Amino acid sequence: MCGRYNVIPDAEAWVTAFDILREEFDSLDLQASYNTSPADKRKTQPDVLRWVPIIRQRDARRHLDLAVWSLIPKWTKGHLPDWSTANAKSETAYKLATFRGPWKHNQRCLIPANGFYEWQKQTTGPKQPWHIGMRDQKVFAFGGLWEVSVTEEGEAVESCTILTTQPNELMKPIHNRMPVIIAQASYQQWLAGDPDQAQELCQPFKAEQMAAYPISRRVNNPGFNDPVVLERAGD
Repeated sequence: MCGRYNVIPDAEAWVTAFDILREEFDSLDLQASYNTSPADKRKTQPDVLRWVPIIRQRDARRHLDLAVWSLIPKWTKGHLPDWSTANAKSETAYKLATFRGPWKHNQRCLIPANGFYEWQKQTTGPKQPWHIGMRDQKVFAFGGLWEVSVTEEGEAVESCTILTTQPNELMKPIHNRMPVIIAQASYQQWLAGDPDQAQELCQPFKAEQMAAYPISRRVNNPGFNDPVVLERAGD
């Protein structure tokens, strides 16, 4: 699936790649996160929320916002659900109660990233973590859905999930799923198209544009947020 990723904010790169306002980028005071993990009621304190940058379309332009990573359904009144909502299968999101509302109402977003992590099963011993990103090392974007859930106190909590799809040739030896990655040329279709147009983009990203390498198991600890996790295993 996609349970961890890294994102290193860069004003010039993001303004160019995502066509967002520099003022919005500066106002959020974003910090690099080398081991971003989702909020999960089963693994953390009930309402420990993890905020990540997302890009949405409104007022005929793109806006940079913050949202909780792990989608919080409307009916949970701002609280994390008892099940994992960090990821949603793109093949079935449109019909599952948790995700069908955002899918039907075109509540799609781009989630910037510089890479993501996946764990490969070994014949013996613990799984081997891998870092996967673009061959040119540039920022890219996951395809996501967003939702707004209002607490009993009337506070609106915005949240998101990362959609997943079948693996490409690069990912197949590592894991049986991969995140939906939206090509830059398709950002507008993803953000502003209808559900059928968006579904067309939920395909494995081109393997030849991506690169992967094994990293140390330091990344296994979600609390270890340090650039050393990006180092190749053995370095």
